Amino acid sequence: MYAVLPPDGAALLRLLGDLPVDEAADRYARTYGESVDIDDFLEAMADLGFIEVREDSDDGPSHPRVAPPVRWQRAGRLLFSPVVALLAAALVAAAVVIAMLDPALRPHPGVVFFSDYLVLIEVVVAVGQLPLILLHELCHVLAARRLGVHARIRVSHRLSFVVFETVMDGLVVVPRRQRYLPMLAGMAADLVVAAGLTVGAAATRGEWGATGVLSGVFLALAFTTLVRFGLEFVLFLRADVGYLILTLTGAHDLHCTSSQITANWFWRRLGRTDQLHDPTLWHATDVRAARWYTPMHLLGYALSFVMLATVLLPISWRFLATAVGRILHPDLSSGPFYDAVLLLLLNLAQPATTGALWLRERLRAERRTG
Repeated sequence: MYAVLPPDGAALLRLLGDLPVDEAADRYARTYGESVDIDDFLEAMADLGFIEVREDSDDGPSHPRVAPPVRWQRAGRLLFSPVVALLAAALVAAAVVIAMLDPALRPHPGVVFFSDYLVLIEVVVAVGQLPLILLHELCHVLAARRLGVHARIRVSHRLSFVVFETVMDGLVVVPRRQRYLPMLAGMAADLVVAAGLTVGAAATRGEWGATGVLSGVFLALAFTTLVRFGLEFVLFLRADVGYLILTLTGAHDLHCTSSQITANWFWRRLGRTDQLHDPTLWHATDVRAARWYTPMHLLGYALSFVMLATVLLPISWRFLATAVGRILHPDLSSGPFYDAVLLLLLNLAQPATTGALWLRERLRAERRTG
């Protein structure tokens, strides 16, 4: 949930985070030369979730109270201090130099296959990325909390996938220039993590076996982390970069407006004026921003196709071709054969689960409407 507050309303909300209610109201009156109905304001802010309602045993009925102070502010300030930023930049620079000097340590789809056992690769990458994704979201939270903004991580799902999401609704009350770091903190964490894994791969080559299994795990996780980083620039996914652009432009629904402008361009070329979207429904701010956002929007689609063609499809094809080849030419005495069977069963189970969930929701909807 987001809210658009006037400057004086945002200032009052910030005051409530630092001062008692009566003092905040007095400060507001002295600053803006008019009083405020503090009870109505508190009720509205409670509805938005910026403050909480607590039972007051002394007064009897419940009264709105300012939410408790934000925790982990000091940790956030430390994590995003200039010293830590310099150390992170040095780590990234070291990883770039290492990758330049040793082609084997450069990110490419082949580094994912650090083992002959396909299930092991899939499990290690999937399980290994979960804490890295959580770290991405945690950096969003700490970057927001250092500003005194209440932020939290919630666990959700998309289809059959478990996802972590950061809720930073309170950013609407801080100056716009202070919102950029909380929005980009996760991407910065991804770069630092990928750099650290690359350095770790260089340091552990040859350990845990002649092929360097540990080093291979580090490289696989570094590559998949960079893939996640790249997906942030696919604007139609409405990821971190998309939210950053919305903040920079102050737009309302820039993605929808840009999509409809692009659609109108194609419909006019085809002579299908009956399919045109109504421009009067677009917000003026969105239209102005769409002049430069629309090319970026289309580049996001192009980037997604490039990543699909150069990363996702080659990796998927190698998994599938290897597994099918082992099954068609079975060696029942070898582990790779059973590994291939298990891989195919696991990957068939995922779309089957998704289909079952979709069918269940469809049947429930039909029962409710029927």
